[in-house]
Amino acid sequence: MIQTREPGATWSGNHRYAAEKVLLPSDLDELAAVVASTPSLRVQATRHTFNDIADADTALVSLERLPVRIEIDGDRVRVEGLVTFAELAPVLEAEGRALHNLGSLPHISVVGATATGTHGSGLRNGNLSSALRAVEIMDAAGGIRRFEAGEPLFPAAALSLGALGVVTAVELRTEPTYAVTQEAFTGVAWDDIVGDVERVFGGARSVSVFTTWGEPAHDLVWAKSDDGDLSWVEALGGRPVGDDIHLGRIRTVDNTTPRGTAGPWHTRLPHFRADALPSDGDEIQSEYFVPLASAREALAAVRDLASTIDPHLLVTELRTVAADELWLSPAYRRDVMAIHFTWRNDTDGVLSVLPAIEEALAPFDARPHWGKAFTMPGERIRSTLPHVEDFLAAAREADPRGVFRNDYLRRTLGL
Repeated sequence: MIQTREPGATWSGNHRYAAEKVLLPSDLDELAAVVASTPSLRVQATRHTFNDIADADTALVSLERLPVRIEIDGDRVRVEGLVTFAELAPVLEAEGRALHNLGSLPHISVVGATATGTHGSGLRNGNLSSALRAVEIMDAAGGIRRFEAGEPLFPAAALSLGALGVVTAVELRTEPTYAVTQEAFTGVAWDDIVGDVERVFGGARSVSVFTTWGEPAHDLVWAKSDDGDLSWVEALGGRPVGDDIHLGRIRTVDNTTPRGTAGPWHTRLPHFRADALPSDGDEIQSEYFVPLASAREALAAVRDLASTIDPHLLVTELRTVAADELWLSPAYRRDVMAIHFTWRNDTDGVLSVLPAIEEALAPFDARPHWGKAFTMPGERIRSTLPHVEDFLAAAREADPRGVFRNDYLRRTLGL
């Protein structure tokens, strides 16, 4: 008999799942039985979402009891089951391999992050999904379909929002291991940050800027270099912050990765340590992606809303993501600036301010992060995605019964 548990809530508790239960198959045969017998089903991974993307009318399914396998073969790594980046990275490092990028916290699952276009940072770095070379998905018939990079439907399968079925395994491109030195700086003027966006965000392998849109002393440039050179930040007036780091109104408490010394890629690229509670925890997140070419104007439009944003904001993080070819990617065929908001955990307050931000960013064809809070109408989102109809056709073909569809997919994609 397949085990079950209560659905609970998302990571920060801002969304409580409406599904009746979470089903916990122990192998692929049990997973196929779940898919065949459940009329409405979505996958629950590590729950680091801030909306109803992973909710369903009937039940959720988790891969947490399925066997976990990590197999390295040349420049690829195959991952089966509910593996987090925190679990995957040390295995790669032990074999002298690495991923091109990591998100700001490594606690998230590989399958969940890639299915939603979660990204990390870097002017030359694609999102985490862009490392995929193959995806295996159990479709609505209970069969496993493999999608290889270069095949016609791979751009739909690699970033699928769970609409094609349950991702059971992925293969990712790896590269030789590398060291990273990181430091956080205050003192860089806002005009210097936005005056030459490519210089600032391209100055290191990964660069984030934290701001509260008001007091310049709170602005922070957090740079992660694979050549050890961070002198360019000091040339802009940056001063290392030392041990006591504040991310806007988030006071970190011994949970950030080491700064000021070189270390393996997976111990420096994330902001937060794998063995600690990341960020604030008691928060809601939103994020919008605009073309890098329009970054300066888009940031000015948001800055005009500073007084509206301020009562609800903990911090904003600015990052860049390189263009890719995945149909639902926020970076589809355009380098983007990611404007990320960490809000106080007040759903009504956040929902009251998001429409103003989305309206300000509308002239720049902003796309939302699929797993975070937004109120943008589906027709507006779809208008920014040239291959949305191709994606919808792929989803309907893989799931003719509509098992994996939910209110979120109907609202955002019209699926």
